[in-house]
Amino acid sequence: MKNYFLFLFAILFILIPVSAVRPMTSLFAEDLGASVLEIGVITAFYSIMPIFIAIVTGRFIDKFGEKLPLVLGTIGVTLALILPYLIPELYMLYICLILLGGSQFLALVSVQNGIAKFATSGVKQDKAIGTFSLFTSIGNTIGPLIGGFVSEHRGFQDTYFILSIISIVSLVCGILVIQKKSQTDKKNIESISVKKIVSIKGLKRIIIVSMINLAALDLFYVYYPLYANSQGFSPSKIGLIIMFMALASVIARLFLATAVLKFGRVRVLFAFMLMGAIAYSFIPVFDGFSTIIIVVMILGAGLGMSQPLTILLTYQFAPKNHTAEVLGLRLAGNRLSQVVSPIIFAGVSSLVGLGSIFVIEAILLGFGAFFSLGLDKQEKTKSQDST
Repeated sequence: MKNYFLFLFAILFILIPVSAVRPMTSLFAEDLGASVLEIGVITAFYSIMPIFIAIVTGRFIDKFGEKLPLVLGTIGVTLALILPYLIPELYMLYICLILLGGSQFLALVSVQNGIAKFATSGVKQDKAIGTFSLFTSIGNTIGPLIGGFVSEHRGFQDTYFILSIISIVSLVCGILVIQKKSQTDKKNIESISVKKIVSIKGLKRIIIVSMINLAALDLFYVYYPLYANSQGFSPSKIGLIIMFMALASVIARLFLATAVLKFGRVRVLFAFMLMGAIAYSFIPVFDGFSTIIIVVMILGAGLGMSQPLTILLTYQFAPKNHTAEVLGLRLAGNRLSQVVSPIIFAGVSSLVGLGSIFVIEAILLGFGAFFSLGLDKQEKTKSQDST
C-alpha cells in the first residue's frame, strides 16, 4: 500500500513540471526565433528516446522491479529542466526535450506497471488505473497554470528552474519505494519478441487507438498555444485554457470505474473518443475565451477518459510476467506518433494554416473511435479466460 501512494505522488510531481514545460517550450522556441516547422521538430525530440528504449525498459522492469528506473527517470527529468535555465539557447531545447522524454518514459512505465500490479481483479484494476489517471490529470491541470503564470511574470528561463525544484519531490518518492525481494526471482523470465507481442489478438489494435488518442493530446499541447497566441491570448490565458482542459479530464476520470462497470471498457472508450473528435473540430470555429473553455473541457473529458482505458486494455491483453514489456511497447507506439505527427502537421499548417490541424485531427480521432469497436470481442474473450 505504501508503494501505491508513493507511485501516485511520484507521477504527480513529474507531470506537473512536464505538462508545464511542454506547451511553454513552443512559446519559448518561438521567442528564440524558431519557425513553426522547427518548433515541430523540437517537439518531436521529446518522443525520440522512448522509441529506442521501450522494450529494454519494459524487460528490465519485469525482471528487476520498478524502483531503480523510477529513481533514474526522476533524476533525468530534474536535469533536463535545469539545462534551459543554465543555457537559454535554441539548441538546448533539443537536448532538454530528448532527455525529458526518455527520463519521463522510464518513470512512467515503472509507475504504470507498479500501479497495475497492485490491483488483482478487473474491477480493482479499473479503480487503481482510474486513480492513477486522476493523479496524472491533476498534474496536467496544475502544470500549465504554473507554467503560464510564472513564465508571464518571471520569463521562460526562470520557469525552468522553478519546475526543476518541483520535480525533486518525485525523486524523493522514488527513493522511498520499497523493492520487493520476490521480484528478484523473476530474473530468468524469457523475453518475447516485438513481433510476437503485436500478434496477440487485440493488442495491435489497442496500440493504434492509443497512438491516435495521444497524438491528439500532444498536438493540442504543441500547436494550440501557437494558435491561441495568434488569436491574441496571453500566456496566462493559454495556461488557463489548458488547465480547464486537464480539469475536465480529472472530473471525467472520477467516473471511470463506474462507467466501465456499467457499459464495458470498449464502449466507454468509443463514446469518449468520439466526444473528443467532435470537440476538436470546433476549436477553429470559436475564438471567444469563454466558449473555447467549454470546447476544451469537452475535449479534455474525451481524451482524458480514453487514455487510461487504453492502459487497462493493454494490461488486460498482455501475457503474464510481460506486462511492463507490453506497456513499454504501447508507450513506444505513443511516442512514435508524437515524433511523426508534429512534423507532419507542421508542414500541413504552413500550407493551409494552424486551424486546419484541429479539423484533420478530429477526423483521425473519429476513425480511432470506430476502430476501437473491434476490441469488443477480444475483451469479452479475455474476461472469460481470466474468470
